[in-house]
Amino acid sequence: MRKVNLILLFLLFQSRPCAAADPYSLYLKGDLSKAASAYLELAAARPADPRPLLDAGMCLREAGRYYEAAAALVKALERAPHDPDIYGELGWLRFHQSDYDGARSAFETAIRMKADNPRAELGLASVYSNLEDKEKTLEHLVKYKQLRPDFAGVDYILAWNYMNFDMYAEAESALIEALRKDPSFTEARLPLAGIYTRQGKFDEAWNQYYRVLSYAPGHPVASKMMKVLEGKLSKQPEEIRPPFRITKPLVMEPLDALASLSSSVKIRVGIGTTSTGKQGRNNLLRIKSFEGLKIVGKATGKTYAEIPPDEIWTVEYEDGRIRLTDPAGTVHGRFSGPILLIPAKEGGSVIFDATTKTVNQFFRWADRQYRGRIELYPNGGRGIGVVNIIENELYLLGVVPSEVAPQWPFEALKAQAVLARTQVLIRRARGGVHKADGYHICDGEHCQAYKGKSAEANTTTRAVVETEGEILTYHGRPAYTFYHSNCGGWIQASKEVNGWGDVPYLVTKPDIEPGKTEAPLDPWSFRLWITGDPPANCNYPGMVHASEFRWLKIIRQKDMTFRINRDYSVGDIVNIIPLKRSPSGNVNSLRIIGTRRTVDVDKEHLIRNVLGYSSLKSTLFDISVNRLKNGKVRNYWIYGGGWGHGIGMCQSGAAGLAGKYNKSYNEILDFYFPGTKISRIKYVKKNK
Repeated sequence: MRKVNLILLFLLFQSRPCAAADPYSLYLKGDLSKAASAYLELAAARPADPRPLLDAGMCLREAGRYYEAAAALVKALERAPHDPDIYGELGWLRFHQSDYDGARSAFETAIRMKADNPRAELGLASVYSNLEDKEKTLEHLVKYKQLRPDFAGVDYILAWNYMNFDMYAEAESALIEALRKDPSFTEARLPLAGIYTRQGKFDEAWNQYYRVLSYAPGHPVASKMMKVLEGKLSKQPEEIRPPFRITKPLVMEPLDALASLSSSVKIRVGIGTTSTGKQGRNNLLRIKSFEGLKIVGKATGKTYAEIPPDEIWTVEYEDGRIRLTDPAGTVHGRFSGPILLIPAKEGGSVIFDATTKTVNQFFRWADRQYRGRIELYPNGGRGIGVVNIIENELYLLGVVPSEVAPQWPFEALKAQAVLARTQVLIRRARGGVHKADGYHICDGEHCQAYKGKSAEANTTTRAVVETEGEILTYHGRPAYTFYHSNCGGWIQASKEVNGWGDVPYLVTKPDIEPGKTEAPLDPWSFRLWITGDPPANCNYPGMVHASEFRWLKIIRQKDMTFRINRDYSVGDIVNIIPLKRSPSGNVNSLRIIGTRRTVDVDKEHLIRNVLGYSSLKSTLFDISVNRLKNGKVRNYWIYGGGWGHGIGMCQSGAAGLAGKYNKSYNEILDFYFPGTKISRIKYVKKNK
């Protein structure tokens, strides 16, 4: 114990210049060493309180100083010798330094103190895995799964260990279970594809690699293996992944939106857009309609063709023009300007028939159906531009079910309808953020998700109808109605995120039952919170996917180095340090230390994109660096919470407020946007 005390005295000596500093503020700013020193000063002033030592330990851990972090926790145990959480985290610090004997001792002590201890069970399993003790590894992993049954991370770790023990059938089952809980778990698809390849199930392997590329475009392993498997497939790709087909008109009963909604302003929506909201590349499209279509020149108003119901015609980009061809191969026009696809009957729709001949993945694997009109136009190097011209309220019928689950509590659906409508007003102002692209708003997450008529559901349609014309305002102007899938338990203020501005109603607050308060989490509390399963509005089992609330990624050093060096030439990764956090816990600046240079990443989407092949679900995460005995990095353990930027309304939390606490949509919006009010707009019918 003398060596530990000497280390702490040395740190205390270093800390004296910042004795007056607020350690929590230093922690949020990313001054982790100074924060640790300030917490140690506080510990010296409070000789019976273990908390400052625990906070210091977590700051040192995030700074990469694991040995000193462990020393702080050992000192804390002198003040709180019966705390299983301290033993558990001490075990993880030792595990990540490859001190397996020390880790095992700490984890076993934690379990003796608290029998149902998920983190300690996982820790023991991880220790025994590295000691190649198959029986004990699986014993503790099974126990961990019993304690965290909805957590996809445990199935992934089980599969990893099954593969290490050459238990490939069991690994396959565990990976499938992980993907059932979390379809976006790209790291689980890669080993599953490898197992299928090993078994000679080449079609199944190809399908998994394809799914990897849908979440992580350009993934080197998946791209390479897709080509390797092409000559081994027993079916054509469209047979392996049959496209979703729309075979009959959608009948909405008992609510007819067309009869219920009044006319509203028309908007232009870019269809099949990229992650940045730009037009996708469209070389060829297949079009049809249940009601039939008219092809009309936008500038001339002339009808160039009439397409009978259910007949599929082809539109191709050719030498700067759009070529329209019927099923017999007859060309009905080559257009240098925009043309309109107009349903033959009021309330009709336009359908894009899925085809593997198009380069835009959006139109390859699913039919797409839209109300209103479709404008097609030559778009230079991007081929055919596609815009849906539709009334705002009818557009919302396809937005709300694309953004939230139609089976969610109805008041949450109404809240989403109000926010989506307000988003249109904001994005349509001054021609919209995509004015240069030829439309007001895009159909992807860059603006808000819009899947057209085929996504519509009675519940979400009724939510749009019952809130018709309602928007959220602040001091008489449309409010910035940002929203996201799941906040992980805390809402993040806009001012904390680089480039988002300081908006008075976009504040930091816990996503808990209204009326209750909770202070922002200090470093120790945050570590327990992010690795655990705490209560929150958005932690709503049975209604919200558990994999959106808490998730885990384990990324190999080789893969992390490859991915980061694609964007930043830093050499081999030495350490990754959260440099700045919001009080919500979100990382808003990240330091990556490499053998060549150090870079700081401070934009929300860049932080999420750089840590692994597939984007992190959010910036609400904690990262541990796992090292070999020689100090070299083996892999990275990233514990995360939530899905999205964490600002504004937590969609899953809205479901929790409505379902668990019976809150109305007005109350939900007031909870997430304090100080705002609902106003009603009067539509003026306009022709575009």
